[in-house]
Amino acid sequence: MQSLHPTQLGSVKFSANDDNFAVTLLTQCRSDSAGFFNLLSGTKPLYIEQWLDYLKEQDEISHYRQEVVAFEPEQYCEKLCLEDEQAEHLLALLYQVGGFNKLQVSRFIKQRKNLASMATRYSKEDLARYLKLGEAINYILQIKSHKPK
Repeated sequence: MQSLHPTQLGSVKFSANDDNFAVTLLTQCRSDSAGFFNLLSGTKPLYIEQWLDYLKEQDEISHYRQEVVAFEPEQYCEKLCLEDEQAEHLLALLYQVGGFNKLQVSRFIKQRKNLASMATRYSKEDLARYLKLGEAINYILQIKSHKPK
């Protein structure tokens, strides 16, 4: 499951080597916080944790293990492996948070190699924002193109 915070919606990938176990996990998913939810349509880690706790209490499963991936760029690259659609969505969110529109981003991408032009066109604060945007775009592309070992 990919989610930045336990209370934020994230996409879910699921595989199991036992059909009965898969049906148990995917049927009638419920949490204290949300009631019933659909695991595969995307959910919050908090809901999954509460669902697994419930299954453990009902002796449907004996234990489970949860792994949180800390923010370490090398580890993120290996674990995330963003698909094109996910990377595009992440970039769109980044533009929105930074207050950029597509025209501004296109202009920045075209001019980013000409620092003298950028220095005269943008204020010091805007230039710093655009340079951070460039770093973020490069990092997203790095994560997207990273192949697991």
